[in-house]
Amino acid sequence: MIEDIYFLDEGQVRIIAASVGISRQRWTYVKEEEISNNKQKEKELMKENRFDHLPIVPTNGIITEYFKTSKPNDFTEINRNPINYEDVIPLDTNIKDIIDKFASNSRTFYFLTFHKKISGLITLGNLNCKQVQIYIFSLICEVERELADFLNIYQTNEQIKDWIKSKASKEKPKDKYQSMLKSYEDLLKSELENHLTEHFFLVDFFNIITDRKLYDKLSFSRAKWKDLSSINELRIRIAHPTKSLLDQNNDIVKLKERLNKIDDLTFRLTTLRKNNSR
Repeated sequence: MIEDIYFLDEGQVRIIAASVGISRQRWTYVKEEEISNNKQKEKELMKENRFDHLPIVPTNGIITEYFKTSKPNDFTEINRNPINYEDVIPLDTNIKDIIDKFASNSRTFYFLTFHKKISGLITLGNLNCKQVQIYIFSLICEVERELADFLNIYQTNEQIKDWIKSKASKEKPKDKYQSMLKSYEDLLKSELENHLTEHFFLVDFFNIITDRKLYDKLSFSRAKWKDLSSINELRIRIAHPTKSLLDQNNDIVKLKERLNKIDDLTFRLTTLRKNNSR
């Protein structure tokens, strides 16, 4: 039945360029007929708003040019540039593809198009927004679920419990692992069936898989598996929404690499789970 497609929908978070960028209906711009001879007014407008890019809107409404600073965050000199094919992407471009484009092409902005007309703008700074955090959080949630399924296939609850006990500190009653065991035991006493993995943080999955050498099940070497731990650094940033996703130590290239690691790990975990369920 046709309506069954809604029951099969996995509820994937879909974020596109228009969700993140700014519409031409709301952006700051300069009218072509009002451009000053020395461009001082435009410089001040860009400095005031901390904009490296300023669209130029002609009387006919067809946008073909923009002002751009010679250096990022330096408003002493701006240049008038034509909008080229390399400067535009469709407004419905998936956020993952946008991140790939920013990183691979060393870009800081794209104009957004709808039916080949300029309809908005997206910059690197726009990626520090709630929508992108929600997208990344959904990827991390998915990989954590897959890691839990993977671990429960290759380890019994008792084996996992033994590992937690080996990590717990007897001197610190409120130690993370002690608390993990207590929460699990309390649920058992309440006859609420659960897996110990439900109490794991992402870093715990990486650590137990390392200690039990389970990474080879996913065709990872020990060194390659250790390299994946940087995913947890991304999770920490997403778990604190007030932190910027991108900064001097976490640039767009690093973000792309971490997202690729998540996609690779999720693919391997999903493929293995499906093969085991045959």
